[in-house]
Amino acid sequence: MCFDYEKEYLTRRSFLTGAAAAVTGAALASEIFAQQKSEPRALEDPKVIHGEVSFKSADDMIKGYLSRPKTTGRHYGIVVIHGNPGLPEWVRNFTARLAQIGYAGLVLDLNSRVQPDSTKLDKPLEYYISNTFDKQVTQDSLAAIEYMKAQAFAKSKGVGMVGFCGGGRKALILSTQNKDIKAVVSFYGAVRFTRRNEKDPMPDVMDVVKEIKVPVQGHYGTLDKVAPVEDAKKFEQALKTQGTPVEMFYYEGAGHGFFDDSWQPEQNGAFGYNPAAAQLAHTRMVKFLKRKLK
Repeated sequence: MCFDYEKEYLTRRSFLTGAAAAVTGAALASEIFAQQKSEPRALEDPKVIHGEVSFKSADDMIKGYLSRPKTTGRHYGIVVIHGNPGLPEWVRNFTARLAQIGYAGLVLDLNSRVQPDSTKLDKPLEYYISNTFDKQVTQDSLAAIEYMKAQAFAKSKGVGMVGFCGGGRKALILSTQNKDIKAVVSFYGAVRFTRRNEKDPMPDVMDVVKEIKVPVQGHYGTLDKVAPVEDAKKFEQALKTQGTPVEMFYYEGAGHGFFDDSWQPEQNGAFGYNPAAAQLAHTRMVKFLKRKLK
């Protein structure tokens, strides 16, 4: 799910969730999903140290989850932003997977200050797609970078960033605002919005594409309606034209949120976990990070 950006997508998903019991074959789909192999539970790895942390962003305390290798020495830090408020298990596990390959991974809670009533979609949706919220995320993300750099186990020469959905979009934009960011991996981060808060619009990635200079890797599903492949390909071409190092991957039959193993796929494939795409994307991400963060 990507709670913060797409009203059409949220409304549709809510409808399908409520109607699932009435859909022929839904029970079979659930059984198949339960049998699919989910991502490895790195949180159970005794070689990984992990736990909740908090750090200051201006006058507020921001919640986060930090994982690192149990080995001594300094590790490259990677700041993770995902598309929803909170710190769900799948993204905590993702930071632990980063630790398994030698990095220190920190994910921040995008909404540490307040939790709007998610049953009343219109009000929080307008907030989450506003420039006001976007500025807050910028401030908190920059604070997360500083927190990571200050750790005794972290290398001080910069950080990598990995983002999912709105976090992928944000990571790309942040790379134009902070010189400590050395590489970005974006999982289905929309580079153009299909729905905007017209009263308080946040910037599109394509508005700042000429300023993106760090190496970029992108992962997009061909069925994704939130972050369409057509837009991602225009973004890829713009980066190539200006000489920014970029590698983009497009996954046939995968939809939005394909990396989130807690998200049962919908029948049309436009949203939800796709194990084959997720595992391949993870492998490609690891190779990219090892090349770019040394």
